[in-house]
Amino acid sequence: MKISGEGLLILAATIMSFISVQNACAVTVTGTISKIFTQPNMVIVMEADGQLVDVYGVRIKYLANWYNIDLNEVDDVVSFDADLFECRNGETVLKASSITVDGETIDF
Repeated sequence: MKISGEGLLILAATIMSFISVQNACAVTVTGTISKIFTQPNMVIVMEADGQLVDVYGVRIKYLANWYNIDLNEVDDVVSFDADLFECRNGETVLKASSITVDGETIDF
């Protein structure tokens, strides 16, 4: 299969626009853990204003096994950097890209 130079340029431009859109949708969620789920890997965080925020993609066992970070404690103070992610069903959720707990930041 041959791809023309113009086709490659269009593909590269499309990928770059997708990446820039993803970065534009990054948010930080900071608060205390309200609830933890392992299926799906999700944490509900209560922010200072009382708002509950669902953060997906938090790999609980990975953090425990590789970094000795035990998120089984409700009321732990955490900060997540997260990106908006559109699911197959059209729902938009926050997917964690990193976590900061006890001053240590882990990238996912």
